[in-house]
Amino acid sequence: MRNLRLIAVFAAPLLLASLGSAQEGETIYKSKCAACHGPTADGKIGPSLKTTKLSEDDIVLLLGKGNETKKMPHKKPVSGLSDDQIKAIAHYIKSLK
Repeated sequence: MRNLRLIAVFAAPLLLASLGSAQEGETIYKSKCAACHGPTADGKIGPSLKTTKLSEDDIVLLLGKGNETKKMPHKKPVSGLSDDQIKAIAHYIKSLK
């Protein structure tokens, strides 16, 4: 019983941080990404992100650095986002599966 309480004490902050990151990511996604990928990431002008094969790290790199082989706007980094905001978006996208 004591071990369970100890685990809960350490796990709770991690869970709350993860939930906060996903919520922040959803908010940023809706303002920066939904116009092309749809409000529920099912695709619109851009492809569905629910089925993306990109890893969370790949999404971070794409949003943060851009990729010349991609169509606009992803040829260049997404402007106006901090590294933490980019990570939150990537985390949110991967949570949609």
